[in-house]
Amino acid sequence: MTSNNMPSGAEGLGISGNLGVWLAFGSLFGAVFGTTVGIFLDNIALGAALGLALGLALGLAVGSVFIARRNDAGES
Repeated sequence: MTSNNMPSGAEGLGISGNLGVWLAFGSLFGAVFGTTVGIFLDNIALGAALGLALGLALGLAVGSVFIARRNDAGES
């Protein structure tokens, strides 16, 4: 059986509480930044790949911290 009930504390998070959104924005930023750097270094594929990897890591870190802070603020 499935339940449509949200976990406690999740009702006020909105779209910014979704880690997938943070990963998508991080990867998009990383790909654009990496491609730009790759153009200057004459290796677009390497720049885009490194930028994508760094962007995913950045999105994961920032998203996790942001979600954790919102969860802590909502429980006090």
